[in-house]
Amino acid sequence: MDNENPKIEFFSDNGMLEIRYFDTPKDHLYRSWRLPESIVHELIAFRIGLKKNKEITFPLQKKTTLCEFTMHTEKFIEIKSLDSRGRTNMTGWSLPSVVVEQLINC
Repeated sequence: MDNENPKIEFFSDNGMLEIRYFDTPKDHLYRSWRLPESIVHELIAFRIGLKKNKEITFPLQKKTTLCEFTMHTEKFIEIKSLDSRGRTNMTGWSLPSVVVEQLINC
């Protein structure tokens, strides 16, 4: 069995960031997400804040002015965008934590 690391690509275009996640570098198929860059900045700040906190208990939920983050386990981060009154929109994403870590490191 091949234990290669996943391949992750980022493309920025007109205020949107496209994330492509390949299970292995040799894959031709990938999972893809398109997020506004403002949400990406909130996501990075949220994840860096989590790294500083050594005593995390799940499920974890945090609300900012732009979005709401939920983590039921350390493997995935669920993101819901919020309207100007702080209510959830129909837009949301569920990202593997490994993708967010790669986003922080690039």
